[in-house]
Amino acid sequence: MNIFKTCIITLMLTVLLAWTTGCKKSADQKLADAELNRTAAEQNVEDAANNATAVNEWQAFKTEQEAKIAANDKIIADYKVKMTNSKGKLLATYDKKVDALETKNKELMTKLNEYKDEGKDAWEKFKSEFSRDTDELGSALKNFTVDNKK
Repeated sequence: MNIFKTCIITLMLTVLLAWTTGCKKSADQKLADAELNRTAAEQNVEDAANNATAVNEWQAFKTEQEAKIAANDKIIADYKVKMTNSKGKLLATYDKKVDALETKNKELMTKLNEYKDEGKDAWEKFKSEFSRDTDELGSALKNFTVDNKK
């Protein structure tokens, strides 16, 4: 009978040990899962903050560029008024130049309005190229004024 009691006690200890180990794994697994969930939540918060920053940066950039394009439109309109008061061959020469500048300005507005977010690298490239193009157009308009005054 001692063997029977020993077997029962051994069996009970084995079941108790297995249950305790199973609970421990379960608790460890829950802790690991909670850690993964916390990490994912932190990443989601960081992503949301980055997205909000990107949206704010885009809106500021777009507003700034729209203002530059609108200013260019006003300069172009002023040139057209001045040209209607001009006479002779200069009018045709300036008319073609102003039309080319106006076309470029409209292309910039279209490009700005059609921009689609394709990631940070693409955004940085777009921003750099677009700023360069608007600056070049602004310089061309200023140089046109200098040529017109001569």
